[in-house]
Amino acid sequence: MNIAYKIQESAMAPDRPGWIPPDIIADWDTDPYAYQTEEELMPAGGLHGKILTYTTEILRDFLEKQGLMLLVDTFILYRDRQGNKQRTAPDLLLMPFRTHPPNSYDLDVEPPPLCVVEITSPKSHLKDLKSNILFYMGLKIPTYLVMDAVTPQKQIRDQIELHMWRKSSGQVVQPRPDARGCLLIPEMNVRIKTEGQRIVFEDADDGKLLHDAGQFRIEVLNQKQRADTAEKKKEEERQRADTAEKEKEEERQRTDTAEKEKEEERQRAVNAEQRAERLAEKLRSLGIEL
Repeated sequence: MNIAYKIQESAMAPDRPGWIPPDIIADWDTDPYAYQTEEELMPAGGLHGKILTYTTEILRDFLEKQGLMLLVDTFILYRDRQGNKQRTAPDLLLMPFRTHPPNSYDLDVEPPPLCVVEITSPKSHLKDLKSNILFYMGLKIPTYLVMDAVTPQKQIRDQIELHMWRKSSGQVVQPRPDARGCLLIPEMNVRIKTEGQRIVFEDADDGKLLHDAGQFRIEVLNQKQRADTAEKKKEEERQRADTAEKEKEEERQRTDTAEKEKEEERQRAVNAEQRAERLAEKLRSLGIEL
């Protein structure tokens, strides 16, 4: 009887999340973002924040067209081995698109995210590249991507490195880049590679580069500039052709003029000869022989 009562009491008791400080016994704040540690509260600034912003900006429209979206620094709520609710906030998580995305991603009610992304920082480097692998795979997240971009000195690496792990047939595997150095992220339908300090995203279907808003504006300006340059070259070529045609016409006119002058000179010579002949004929009629 006592055992049954205890079971019933336990079932009715509120679910105490693992992040509640031990000194708070009752009436804790149920907000998943309450009681954050200093590390959890720290914003993603500096180079880390710039890479995070760049990645979300460059992928936003492309993913939305596929019915997907990225959540930034959003808590995933999960159960540990003891069944206690815990929280973790990857830099990015991929989920189906919603007009109103969740404030937190609760695995009690949501399927595992399609992919999570971590951008290394001096403090998180070892965790991102070691313990997080089995941790995220244990949450049944299909793909875990790490952008190893920042040095312990908080400088961007000369060559940003990409690492990816996936679950395949129950085993954790680390796909290798293809011949062009690209990693395929099938959940996003993108290929990703790095060129020094640049992170490049491509459409996996046609290989076209993806651009963020700023890059797109620059690309549009570049295309306009190339079009203007091509039009300018075309106009210059047309002008050269017109000039050549004009010079050809002028040469033809000079030839015609020279021919006309030559004809006029010949005509004058003929006329002079005719006048001389008439004069000679007149003189002969007068009995004057030349």
